[in-house]
Amino acid sequence: MDAADDEDIRLQRASAGLLSDLRLSLDKVLWKSASAFQGQRRVHRLVRQSDLNRLLSFIEPFQEEPQLIDAHLKYIVPRLVSAYLEYLPQASAVALKTKTVTLSHAVSRVLYTLCKVRGQKVIVGFLSNEPRYLEPILDHFEKGLSDGSLVWEEKYVALLWLSHLMLAPFDLASISSHQPPKTAQQRTYIALPDSLPGVVNRIVPVCIDHLKCATRERDASASLLVRLSLRPDMRKLGLLDHLVRWALSFFGNASENLSDIHSCLGILSFLSGLVASANKDELGVFLTDIYKACNSIIYQENLEFVKSSAVARKLVIKTFRNVVLHYLQSEPSDDSSAILEDVIDFLLQTMGDGDSPVRYAASKALSVIAMKLEAELGAEVIEAILGCLNEDVLWDGSSRNLVAVDSLRWHGLTLALSQLLYRRAPSTEQLPDVLNALLLAITFEQRTATGGSIGTNVRDAACFGIWALSRRYTTSELLSVSTTSIRAAGIHDQALSVPQILAIELLAAACLDPAGNIRRGSSAALQELIGRHPNTVLEGISLVQIVDFHAVGLRDRAISQVGFRAAQLGQIYWNHLFDALLGWRGVGSLDASSRISTANATGLLSTLQPFQIVRIMLDRIRRQLCNLNVRDVEERHGLILSLSSLITESDRRYPGGNSGATPFVKEEVAEVAGLWTLFDGQLDLPERAFTSPALRPELTACSVCALISALAGLTNRLGENISFLPVPFTKVLAMAPLRLCLSRTEESVLRLIPSAVVNVSLLSNAADRKEELDAWLSHLNSANVRTALRDSGFAIAVGAMYSTLDDAADRTRIIELLVSRCTNIVEIEARVVALQSLQLVFESASQAADVSLSSKIADALLTTLNDYTINERGDVGSLVRLEALNATDSAWKHGILAGLDQESYVHADVTRLSLEKLDKVRLRAAACLQHNGKGYFGNEFELDASGTSSQEYFARAIQHLDANSYRVTRLAILEGYVSSAGMGSESVVQAARLALVGRLQALPTENDDFSLLHVANSLVDVFKVQLTNDRVVLPLLEVLAFLLDMQVLQRLDGSSFKWRNLLSLVQKAHFKSNNMQKLVLALDVYRGLADIPAVGSEVRTKLVSMLLHPFPKIRVATAETLFLISANEDLKVHDWSQPSKNLKGVVDRIKELIA
Repeated sequence: MDAADDEDIRLQRASAGLLSDLRLSLDKVLWKSASAFQGQRRVHRLVRQSDLNRLLSFIEPFQEEPQLIDAHLKYIVPRLVSAYLEYLPQASAVALKTKTVTLSHAVSRVLYTLCKVRGQKVIVGFLSNEPRYLEPILDHFEKGLSDGSLVWEEKYVALLWLSHLMLAPFDLASISSHQPPKTAQQRTYIALPDSLPGVVNRIVPVCIDHLKCATRERDASASLLVRLSLRPDMRKLGLLDHLVRWALSFFGNASENLSDIHSCLGILSFLSGLVASANKDELGVFLTDIYKACNSIIYQENLEFVKSSAVARKLVIKTFRNVVLHYLQSEPSDDSSAILEDVIDFLLQTMGDGDSPVRYAASKALSVIAMKLEAELGAEVIEAILGCLNEDVLWDGSSRNLVAVDSLRWHGLTLALSQLLYRRAPSTEQLPDVLNALLLAITFEQRTATGGSIGTNVRDAACFGIWALSRRYTTSELLSVSTTSIRAAGIHDQALSVPQILAIELLAAACLDPAGNIRRGSSAALQELIGRHPNTVLEGISLVQIVDFHAVGLRDRAISQVGFRAAQLGQIYWNHLFDALLGWRGVGSLDASSRISTANATGLLSTLQPFQIVRIMLDRIRRQLCNLNVRDVEERHGLILSLSSLITESDRRYPGGNSGATPFVKEEVAEVAGLWTLFDGQLDLPERAFTSPALRPELTACSVCALISALAGLTNRLGENISFLPVPFTKVLAMAPLRLCLSRTEESVLRLIPSAVVNVSLLSNAADRKEELDAWLSHLNSANVRTALRDSGFAIAVGAMYSTLDDAADRTRIIELLVSRCTNIVEIEARVVALQSLQLVFESASQAADVSLSSKIADALLTTLNDYTINERGDVGSLVRLEALNATDSAWKHGILAGLDQESYVHADVTRLSLEKLDKVRLRAAACLQHNGKGYFGNEFELDASGTSSQEYFARAIQHLDANSYRVTRLAILEGYVSSAGMGSESVVQAARLALVGRLQALPTENDDFSLLHVANSLVDVFKVQLTNDRVVLPLLEVLAFLLDMQVLQRLDGSSFKWRNLLSLVQKAHFKSNNMQKLVLALDVYRGLADIPAVGSEVRTKLVSMLLHPFPKIRVATAETLFLISANEDLKVHDWSQPSKNLKGVVDRIKELIA
């Protein structure tokens, strides 16, 4: 996968702000205002959920870069601890309110989040370990358990804290203030010592209960139980022995029907923690019993349900590891030798476990055990790992085939080998075999039956292994290894040293690997290799600077830029990168975007080489194409695109071209043009390759179209000089596959069709072009307009061919056809394509030459700029409006609309769209105006800095509403403005309304120049024109209600403004309407109009009549509106949701009262 664009860099830049906000938010959550308590801070007892969520949102981003928060933990955690401890005495008196949580809940959530981000061990170290807090924390915990008020995070943190307090050096008997009513033995039914202190009698039942939990309390309770039982005072009382016997007896009686898997995992966690924390003397005879209990989980049928859990297997492995380590530290015996052999054999088998955590645990365990063994035995373990890695690897000379190996087992073995290298376990004599395994693992990849890729974890482990090798072994040791003794290094020059070969492999992985963590891991390993072993790698320092950890985060950048710069450092890097580009990491990548990047990189690499090497590159790609079958679609896609890129770069190196590379001679370029023969050979593909969904025809069409375009463009350059030998081009070779490409509708294909059509048309004579155009136009004219999308390729093609035609009649036919496809009877996507095709026409058309058609083009633009089609997908018309804006921008740029009567209407529509509620449409329309000198800002930089959702943007736009603006422009500005101010997103509504009120308040009420009266009359004009259009009427009613609420329009009282006209329009707008939103908005407007003396009585009469409206919700809303206007108390005592017939008498009385 591709890493997000420098997420870590953005987080580093934002971390200062996040941490500052975190501190402020933390104080707000924990403490009340000091001023309210004479300067003394008091802790909150309740915390708003919203405040807590905001605080957590400042911590969560640091999960990817936890080290950034380290320096601030000493400030954050002690404050949390202090607030928690201050809250404990008040906890019993707290009553929860809506949308709040207790402070202990909030602190626990924050501490748990910090544990998740930075790790449990780090955070626990900041908790208070004063013994005086043991009982208060335990009291709060027990009370919360009894009333069920604790969430799991509170339990988890409390158990962790109690575990931390178990480190107190005093006997627990001296800390215990009282004994509970029941002993731990009575509460747990476990045989325990009788003389346990009160604190222990309270803690043990809590731990036993939480060992059964499915969440993280299980691990915390196991840790607490381990700490408690290993205390010297508890061992003296025999608590350790009793708990171990109970745990061992549990597995002796366990079965799937009687035991819960979570209970089994809890007890396993306890035993595993015990073996890890205790020494052999403390465990005594129990050590063997614990091993046997864990062994029974692996091999006994009745415990198969436990073994099926990955967590259980991981715990068993950790227990085995520590048991073996205990035995290795004591005198050897027959039992210990047998256990050692069995555990090593089990760990080697577990390397292929289906769960990654289990393989990680097994690899670490094997490496730790091997390090504790005698040198000879440790070497045997390493040999066993290397032997397993050599199984099922198929060799053909220096080429290897890993298809038969088990990827999971390889991951575990490679990880174990890497762990051993990190501990410098392998001897220098074993390094050739170790290096062989690492070189195989760094390029490991398998494909599943469905085409997916597996092996990322193997390559990740190999990166770790190479990093460890570089770190732990000296330069002389690595240089002493002969390259000829490493079979996997056979593809490299045998004269190269081991560090150089590793650098080359890491470079390829850092630039080309599909996984972002592998690219960055390879970069880190390369830095370690070159830093630890100076002067052993060609241009090592420069290579490290280029293959930077951050630079390889984006795959496209890693392939195209990093790889290209690294290839310039030496031919050995260039050779390996080109080989890798033609492999599974390049042209064989699973995603199309990576194959496109590969093709671009291949073309760039060719610019570094003379024609002799470029010829070899072309031949290798041709040979690979020959070995493909029809179903190898993805690889063919990558190879053809790479071929296209090579041809394009060769075209640029034609004498007089624009390439900075060494130019080719004309005969060399002509040799490249000879690749037309591919369409009569390797690329003579069947029609189903372009049509069958199973063969992903869009990939074939995209790559073939790119190749045709590149070859035709190159051939056109050659055709300029008649002295050349003819290249093998015929119309059939190009047009046959091109016609198949035109049947595709995918965006990736449509983007490439124009250049292919233009270049091929220029190679054809006028008669052939006309013949092809007639065929395409005939096809389009006969197609069903309702299914016009399937003919998108042909529509784009005719627009592209426009520039190659000399016949005015043919040009007219093209424009008329494209204009006809911009109407509402054509499906949405086809309208978009027609507009895209028109833009191709604009690039070569001139207004003077095509004046007779410019009017039709303008009409088409007006139609599409006003496309508000809505279907089940939503406002799909916005797709057309966006493309119409692109087309308008192009038309203005090329002068197509100059001097036309419709140009002012087009400008008005674009102005309206620059203020509409949809952000993407508003942005594109504003840019369109700005490009053509008709925008609201002095330059595009100001527009970008402001953004089209800011108050400044809307304020600049509303300034254009003045006396100098034409009526059509004025109405367009207001129509667009009410869209944003009435129905935009919350931020857009606020910005637009603030700007609108500011502008209207600055205007005089009424004068001859430009005033509030002119704006109000224009709003009424918009209302009249759009009276039946709810898209405009609804936001317009919203804005009118807002202006009346803000007392802006009331300034017109006493002016010549015709209030009755406005009232009449509002009444007409909702007359017999079933639109609830419109009816409610009309009531909002009536509420404001009731203040106007000229229409106040009529408004009240209208509202009284609406008390009998058929819709109950409207009757209720009307009653509320009338009450606000008249303050009539009778309106409050009636149920207005009753049927209208029951309310008629009430309404008559209210009518008299209000009158």
